[in-house]
Amino acid sequence: MANIYKRGKTWTARFTKRVTQWDPEKQATISTLKQKSKGGFKTKASARDYAIKMEATALSGVDVTQNPVFADYYKHWYETFKFPSIRQSTKNRYKINYKVIKQFFGLTKIKDITREQYQNFINNFAKNHAIVTVRKLNISIKACIQYAIDDGIMNRSFANQVSISGNSKLDRPVQYLNLSEIKELVQLCLNGLNPRYTSRYLILAAIYTGARLGELSALHWNDIDFDKNTIKISKSWNQDRQEMNKPKTESSNRIIPVNEKLLQVLRQLKYNHTNFVFGLSKTKYPPTSNAVNKTLRELLAKGNMQKKNFHFHSLRHSHVAYLLSEGVDIYAISKRLGHADISITLKTYAYLLDEFKNKQNDKIISSLSQL
Repeated sequence: MANIYKRGKTWTARFTKRVTQWDPEKQATISTLKQKSKGGFKTKASARDYAIKMEATALSGVDVTQNPVFADYYKHWYETFKFPSIRQSTKNRYKINYKVIKQFFGLTKIKDITREQYQNFINNFAKNHAIVTVRKLNISIKACIQYAIDDGIMNRSFANQVSISGNSKLDRPVQYLNLSEIKELVQLCLNGLNPRYTSRYLILAAIYTGARLGELSALHWNDIDFDKNTIKISKSWNQDRQEMNKPKTESSNRIIPVNEKLLQVLRQLKYNHTNFVFGLSKTKYPPTSNAVNKTLRELLAKGNMQKKNFHFHSLRHSHVAYLLSEGVDIYAISKRLGHADISITLKTYAYLLDEFKNKQNDKIISSLSQL
């Protein structure tokens, strides 16, 4: 209920609410009195109007007594709900986001942020960041705000209907190999295969599956079905910390059909007698990302393929580029990559899709000409 009273020459509205909840430490139900006050109203009527709004908001399910600092709430949210199940690299990104939020909003309370203020925040961040980085930050904040709504702190999100932009100079076009370059790289790998050194095998696996390095490194022999010609992705390995994690997302759990040629090559690795498919004979663990990328750069140089900033993950892009050039449906590609939905694939590979659009337009015109 709300109480109106006068303090000096101004009026104050105070909303009082008693909350009963279970305390796991005391192992008992406790009752807590929560209050929210706002003063400085010049008239009793204006204080009463504010009190009525608070009571109406409370009836809608919002806890009007809570209004945490936005940056603090974001930090509490990701540490409580995200950190237990995400990789260190993702944790680092949340920490960076927190610093950005704190720097812009300071001690601003979460309920006091308007859509216009948030749009200004996004516009300011976009000046010095690529659009993909801006988009990831916005997605993260929207998820946090949804938790605030579910917690009863807010009844609507200030992050909805926000325009996302970015610094085009910082956008990096997707790097990939064309068909002849892929064939050249495959041949270079095959010519120098040695089961004791598994980097070339990982490169081949990436070309044929489009899987991430961590997903491939995590593979054990029971993840490969040599009868059905499939590879099961259900975990991710970080060799630098020698730590097994869950895949990047829930949708990353998938079964990838592969060809017999790749499986014949992978059979050679049983020579190492390791649990990991790509385990080195000496360490029994897969090679580090630095070692794999070093081998990749050496092979590209040997094939006279000038690819600046090309790295192992670029093989995933090359896999997609090849499938697109062969007319494979984007939905099927999305599932093969382990994306949560097709929109992620479309956004990630918009550059490639535009490149192949002309080819598809020619195909459409040719087909229509036959009518």
